[in-house]
Amino acid sequence: MNPSPHTPGHARKVPWGAFWRLVLIQAQNSFNEKGAQFLLIPLGVWLYGTQGDLEYPLGAIIVLPFILFSPFVGWLSDRFCKAHIIQSMALLQICVLAGMYWSLRTHNLDGAILWFCVFAVQATIFSPSKKGIVKDIVGTSRMGFASGIVEMASILSLLIGQIGVFVWFRYLLEPSTDTVWHHWLGEGFFQWFDAWLKPSGLNDGWYAASFPCLVFLLMAVPVAISSFYLPRYAPEGFRPFSWSLFYEHFHQLGKLWNNRNLRVSEMGIGYFWFFGGTIMLMTIQMAKEISGGSDDFSSVGAVLMAWMSGGTVLGGILASLICRRHIRMNVSVAGGALMALCCMALSTVSMTSTVFYVLLMAAGISAALFLVPLNAFFQDRADNDKRGDMIAAGNLVDCVLGLMAVGFQYAMMLVIPPSWQFVVMGILSLGMAWVIFRFSRVAPGAR
Repeated sequence: MNPSPHTPGHARKVPWGAFWRLVLIQAQNSFNEKGAQFLLIPLGVWLYGTQGDLEYPLGAIIVLPFILFSPFVGWLSDRFCKAHIIQSMALLQICVLAGMYWSLRTHNLDGAILWFCVFAVQATIFSPSKKGIVKDIVGTSRMGFASGIVEMASILSLLIGQIGVFVWFRYLLEPSTDTVWHHWLGEGFFQWFDAWLKPSGLNDGWYAASFPCLVFLLMAVPVAISSFYLPRYAPEGFRPFSWSLFYEHFHQLGKLWNNRNLRVSEMGIGYFWFFGGTIMLMTIQMAKEISGGSDDFSSVGAVLMAWMSGGTVLGGILASLICRRHIRMNVSVAGGALMALCCMALSTVSMTSTVFYVLLMAAGISAALFLVPLNAFFQDRADNDKRGDMIAAGNLVDCVLGLMAVGFQYAMMLVIPPSWQFVVMGILSLGMAWVIFRFSRVAPGAR
């Protein structure tokens, strides 16, 4: 096991190979988690039409384990080797996907949702360790760049997962026999493959959900193997286990709240996830309205999400480059102001127009510019021996706000159309940009 890179006198050479391996591992985990969620959403629409509102309970399932187990998983990350935790979670992911695939194969929706609950717990345990090990690998001077890359790789994977699965689900419902794969492998291969995967011989929602889940399972195996090549750093926390870890949420949040740098930066990070969760649910609502709950739902939803996600990735890359040497908080201020402007503009145009798509991309760029410096600032200012605790407390805030986003957007859906929902999000974004602007003027070391 390597000594901590924060120990005095430790020679500092960044092992970039280990960093990019970590990026791959966490990106693949994010992709599979979001892919699993977005297999169940169109399956619910296929089964129940416009009444298939699985996106709301699934959105709650994702964040509840973070809220319930935040102190415990933060303690795990500080007390034990982060690489060992990452490896264990990579193996657990394989078990989860195998169980979920079998549930979908046997038409057991309740079983698939139960396995998705286990996936949410896995992601909860995985998060503090995969974030906390970043500084161990790259050190302080590269945190702006490294944190931006990790966050954007995770967000890109989440977005590819949800968009790709929407497109894939629709294709498997109405397959084409005139693809390059049919020409290369022959129709006989696909007849054999279909007979193995879907004995009924029918193209239905169960097959459209189970086949991608099998692919996710196969993808998880080599990535889990690669996790055993991560560097192992000695843990810096020595607090013994106590049962209070399961109910000391307010103590953990109190430590975060008493540190002004962490408090304000986490307010911004949490707002990003509130904003993202709300907009994601809004796109699903808009896709249902445009498609009328037909099979086109997946295609329409994929298009809307693609524009938003493309902007988020571009903005994340741009923010990482700007912050490659220093953490620049003024980028967050600009991003927040642009988020507000884009939301106001989105409220004035048709949601089927090209201008609407371009504005969605601009909103994604702005949101990423807002997030990256705040996230790097938070991870850099957390004490090394309490970083897992602080990241877990931050995750708790993020997930409480993510849960609030589910209820908030559901309430807005009942009373106002999407255009006015964008107005509300624009006002909230402007207020958060002002908070970060005030903070950046007085925060030590912020630029």
